[in-house]
Amino acid sequence: MKRLIIFILLLPVFAYSYYATSWTASYFMLEEDWKEDIVFTPKDASDPMEIYEIDKFIYAFKYAPLSSVICSLSFLLIVSFVTIWLRKKISYKKRTS
Repeated sequence: MKRLIIFILLLPVFAYSYYATSWTASYFMLEEDWKEDIVFTPKDASDPMEIYEIDKFIYAFKYAPLSSVICSLSFLLIVSFVTIWLRKKISYKKRTS
């Protein structure tokens, strides 16, 4: 029950921090020197719409690290909870079979 409450509380935390991180990352395309800050996007990209999401996330981490860290940690916790829950379900089915 305790894990379920934590999981339910993590969902809005992740949603809000993802929204805040995405909002910050969207400003990357408006930078005039965006080609100098790209890491994973190919250097021959000519349009700001071709910027990879990972580069936008790195940009957001540079300018708003708190929301980016909260987004990453809450995502990892949600994935962990789901993985643990699925493992328990699978192991329970194996024991009852």
